Amino acid sequence: MLFLFQDPVGDDQGLAYLYPRAALFQEAGEGYADLLALAGEEREGHLVLKVRLARYPNPLGGSLGFSLATVVLWLDIEEGGEEELLPGLHTPSRGGWEVAYVLTGFGAEKRTPEGSREPVRAWREGEWVLLDTGLPPGPYAYYGGVGLFDPFAPWYLRPVGLEGGAWTLGGPAGSPPLVDLLAENPMDQVRAYQEGVLWPLRKPSPSLRRESLLAFTLGGVALLLAFLLRKR
Repeated sequence: MLFLFQDPVGDDQGLAYLYPRAALFQEAGEGYADLLALAGEEREGHLVLKVRLARYPNPLGGSLGFSLATVVLWLDIEEGGEEELLPGLHTPSRGGWEVAYVLTGFGAEKRTPEGSREPVRAWREGEWVLLDTGLPPGPYAYYGGVGLFDPFAPWYLRPVGLEGGAWTLGGPAGSPPLVDLLAENPMDQVRAYQEGVLWPLRKPSPSLRRESLLAFTLGGVALLLAFLLRKR
């Protein structure tokens, strides 16, 4: 595994969004749009992304075993790029993305800021949903979020309205159509909704991992010495 980003459980409410009132969504229960983790692996020289949701209800019969959630992942793979992720949500200044992947229960697409779209391979392995990016592994930055599936919307994301409705989310005007954002710290998600800026997650560099391991080891040695000296 190249990296693993974990997202808090039960934070799939956006800024206190109201879910659509149609029976399809009400009967599905909770957690089907709750992102738990994003991981990356190298397989046959390609970067394969793995998504874990809390639950996978499938009332619409999606071929991947779920049908009510849409996952969108944006990758920053080089300098520059498009700073708007979705209306109401941007990357930090001088951030940006060059390629995005839209994953639904019916398959996955690769997209670019210029508007090109092409299908990519997606499949299930137990509780994980995987897609082949076609990219070589690299020091990329990752943005992500989960919304409710809408086959007619541009990003397959059900829109947000001020009062909500049978088929729309209820939330503040101008809010992004995502109920959960990829953020390992809950407060980072709150700030992203409030400020309209989502910060990316990056795989720690090898040097940073070595420094963290060294600090952990030295801390353990210091605690052991303190314990031995206290016993004396």
